[in-house]
Amino acid sequence: MRYNNIAGFKSIDEFVNHKLSCLAQTDKSMRSLYGLMFSEKNNVFCESTDGYRVKKVTYGQSEECIEGLAGSLSAMLKEKPVGTIVGLYLENCREWLELFWAILKSGYKPLLVNTRIDDETLEDVYSQYGVGAVISRNKNYKVQNIHVEDIYNCDKKDQVKQEVFQDEVFLMSSNTSSHLKICSYSGEKFYYQIKDSSEVIKTSKSVKKHYKGELKLLAFLPLYHIFGFVAMYIWFCFFSRTLVFLKDYSPKTIVNTIRKHNVTHIFAVPIFWEKIYDTAIRTIQDQGEKTYKKFLRGMKISDSLGNSKVLHHIFSKIAFKRIRDGMFGESISFLINGGGYVSYDVMRFINGIGYHLTNGYGMTELGITSVELTDIPNERNKCSVGKPFSSLEYKINDGSELLVKGKSIADKVYSDGQPTESKGEWFNTHDLFELKNNKYYINGRKDDLIICSNGENINPNIIEPKLMFDGLKRICLVSNQNSVVLICEINKYIDSQQFEIIEKTLNERISDLNMSSMINKVVFTSSYLMGVNDFKINRNKIKEMLKNDQLTIVSRSSFVSDNTEDDELTLRIKQLFAKAIGKPVEDIRNDGHFFFDLGGTSLDYFTMITNIQTEFEVPFPSTLQTSISTVNDMVKYVREHIK
Repeated sequence: MRYNNIAGFKSIDEFVNHKLSCLAQTDKSMRSLYGLMFSEKNNVFCESTDGYRVKKVTYGQSEECIEGLAGSLSAMLKEKPVGTIVGLYLENCREWLELFWAILKSGYKPLLVNTRIDDETLEDVYSQYGVGAVISRNKNYKVQNIHVEDIYNCDKKDQVKQEVFQDEVFLMSSNTSSHLKICSYSGEKFYYQIKDSSEVIKTSKSVKKHYKGELKLLAFLPLYHIFGFVAMYIWFCFFSRTLVFLKDYSPKTIVNTIRKHNVTHIFAVPIFWEKIYDTAIRTIQDQGEKTYKKFLRGMKISDSLGNSKVLHHIFSKIAFKRIRDGMFGESISFLINGGGYVSYDVMRFINGIGYHLTNGYGMTELGITSVELTDIPNERNKCSVGKPFSSLEYKINDGSELLVKGKSIADKVYSDGQPTESKGEWFNTHDLFELKNNKYYINGRKDDLIICSNGENINPNIIEPKLMFDGLKRICLVSNQNSVVLICEINKYIDSQQFEIIEKTLNERISDLNMSSMINKVVFTSSYLMGVNDFKINRNKIKEMLKNDQLTIVSRSSFVSDNTEDDELTLRIKQLFAKAIGKPVEDIRNDGHFFFDLGGTSLDYFTMITNIQTEFEVPFPSTLQTSISTVNDMVKYVREHIK
């Protein structure tokens, strides 16, 4: 195999060892990391598609741009003391990568802003942590606002002195717990995370597999997220690999981008893999019963060969080539799930058809701490997160919670403005783990455990999937005033007959699991248990909503039908909603929320927007995001903007 961008080295392992050795001999600061990250000047740093043309930017070109941006920022922030925190509020793009380093190089400390958090909360964060300025495309906060366009077009550039290069980076938690946390990392912490990543490269053959001499990672995960920042950016770009940016997040764009750029690696969260799985299964089923049965037979054979890497590889590459051609194609070599639990069915399918999907574990406070590295498909399907990297230690306490300590975890964790320093002590993740055959498995969160009246513990993360079925949108087990309550989110537009079926099926599930004496109450609600940008359910929030009577309780009398006749435009919009989500048109309510009532995802939404934009030639600005969420709203928007 010829590798296009490791000139002078015989193998990937030799190249990785060289770069890691060079970093180990420095002061391990962000300045040293920066110098080595951009040392392979001619390697391609990032790629994007501008219409039909692929645009490539080398590490050398980007470094030259960073130097100028740092000077521009020095001029724009001259009233701010060196060391002031500067927020970086951007979605994934080349500018994010360059401005991150420009902030550090100009003497300021970057705060990687979670763009999914509301502005009110962010204003509080800026005030509480003394943020001096925020860089964005068009946001305006109470602090100094610097827009990306202005930085890139700035004429006045001060000279930046190398010695002001900062060594502290701040990341935000995903805000799924009861309150937001800020974690600070130094360059030395990232050195150990890079060192840990070399273990992945040395252990797994799949992770270093190139395609046509190149190795490219799809920049899907948010760069402000710990998984995206460390695993996707720091790990890959330190070894001068290539990031491929998406124009948008529609499924069509994702697939086309992977194929056009010959992407080899994808790191993503469970919702991405689940959507890929659901779409693929639906496509196979649509091809007829004979094709679907053939697929099921193939999966059984794949399972039987899953303990042999070689035989499984040979069979899956031949038997499922057509399915892979309809998905990512043949360039993909390594996939990682992180940020949450992904089901066995999803793992079995993606690994079974010939790809390599594995699980990783980490937290904002810890960085990435482990990845399952086996090349045996059936072992990956067990959903282990592997063993801790060498810079870390794991142990499980008496409460089955995972404790972690090591050299790569955050220097400080701030909660409500107050820091807790890392002093080599054990950090309690409050995630429930078990150790089996020298590998670690996640069983849920300690905070989620419910103690029944008989003293027995219920783990919602284990029970809830067993209770789910078609008809229930989401369910959540919580404790309320010494009782266990099962909250079920349903579509408020179903009729009483459908409700009776749901109620009967749920009671049967509860009985089959011998939980009739444990679950004291079942609540049906049309309230949304998850927000559009949530990765997972926030049980504390739902518990508070139940306690404060903020849930809309649904009864049979609540079910209504919509008998109004649609005009031609409304019917067509409804058809495009249905096509994107994969449901019959009859199931699409004119006032049903795309995400909460109809069950669509962000990927579905972008598909629908793309189709409407193409058919009706109406513009959809990037600032629109997901605000138009019903058929009625979309019809109104199209009428107002159609030419």
